Amino acid sequence: MIQLSEQALSDLEGVLRPSYDRDQVRPGVLHIGVGNFHRGHQAIYFDDLLATDPRWGIVGVSMRSKGTSDRMAPQDYLYTVCEKQGNESRLRVVGSILDLLVLSESRQEILNLSANSEISCITLTVTENGYCHSNSGDLNWQHREIAHDLENPDSPISVPGLLVALLDARKQADGGPINLISCDNLSDNGSILRSVVTQFAERRNAGLAKWIERNVSFPSTMVDRIVPATTDKDIEAFARKHFIDNALINTEEFTQWVVEDCLIGNAPPLAKAGVLLTPDVVTFETMKLRFLNATHSALAYTGLLCGFGVIHEALEDPALYSFVTALMRSEIAPVTMTPHEIDIDHYQQSVLSRFSNASVPYKTAQVATNGSLKLPQRLLPTIESHLQNGHIPKRLCTVIASWLACISNAELAKQFSDPILPIAPLKSCLGRSDLLGELANNALFTQEVDSLLQSIKREGVRAVIVT
Repeated sequence: MIQLSEQALSDLEGVLRPSYDRDQVRPGVLHIGVGNFHRGHQAIYFDDLLATDPRWGIVGVSMRSKGTSDRMAPQDYLYTVCEKQGNESRLRVVGSILDLLVLSESRQEILNLSANSEISCITLTVTENGYCHSNSGDLNWQHREIAHDLENPDSPISVPGLLVALLDARKQADGGPINLISCDNLSDNGSILRSVVTQFAERRNAGLAKWIERNVSFPSTMVDRIVPATTDKDIEAFARKHFIDNALINTEEFTQWVVEDCLIGNAPPLAKAGVLLTPDVVTFETMKLRFLNATHSALAYTGLLCGFGVIHEALEDPALYSFVTALMRSEIAPVTMTPHEIDIDHYQQSVLSRFSNASVPYKTAQVATNGSLKLPQRLLPTIESHLQNGHIPKRLCTVIASWLACISNAELAKQFSDPILPIAPLKSCLGRSDLLGELANNALFTQEVDSLLQSIKREGVRAVIVT
């Protein structure tokens, strides 16, 4: 069998290969968190840019694990993206990642890169946890990693601490303006990133904080693509049919990246790669969070309660299909502003179509992970809009109750992680701001959730879903 590498590229058949000379590519992007999503999303956009401009190579940074680096280094950091739709697949080898550095081993090299004026962007996919922020969006000073970094500014382990160290190195080297681009599913992610970075910088050095204000842009973004975890079985099956690729990415055809149009300095021409630059990211972000992400979570928790291991199987269940269809149409759409460029009826149908793609399976437990961090963005604002209108949205309440039923069930909770776990026996949601934020003080809402939760525990989720 052929092992993917630079030398083996010319021997590969039926695959789209980089059209540029990788020896000529220079790093222009430093990316923190080179997981599957980055390699299945942003790295491809930069790969497209490299076809005409060698300045946009990526150097990745891993905060802790060497796993991805160990898989990619023997392949010269090449990997295959397999886009699947039904029985059709399209293969593409991506070459935009030039190196992957582990923080504990290459701290000085990472600092030197950030100081280099040719690096115009630091991008991030570190999940919601990585920002070390509170529900208000401020830096959580009680966070263990933040406390460590305050005492050890030269060896940070948190994302905010590392970013401030990188920016400090750039300031000292007079590296010029730079863009810090969050690519995580956080509402107003640019503002949250700005908040945690500037607050940490102010504590470290007032002069550095002022430099950041003048020289760093924090655009908000919206990213959208389903990129499930790659399994050993996926890699083995791919090798039998094609070649050995231990960093394989399976994904869908659909991809979207929306970036706030406020990039500074020598920024990459993202629009040339199909990125939508707009002053109004919020509307796109809200649409995705409230329709796609909320429906994903709804299928994850109701699906787990019904015994489904993957999202597309949950959606094949007629009752769950009808439930999430009605959820979007009757409870999300009426209270959600959407971009004028988008046909929202078509968008809702595309959500269901994408989740139905059995060739890109997504585990319900994977989607269910970190619900206490995700649901405040995905569901609670929509619920709050209904409550302000004097209406209790039963379907949305059912999703909340399903989440609570999952985290309250010791056997189910073993399948996924959540900062809220383990949770004590839940008798009432009233006052439980750790679960529901400010909505925990709304008696009518919490009574509805409590009632649904008890019904789910007694009779099962099918007995309470409304279609």
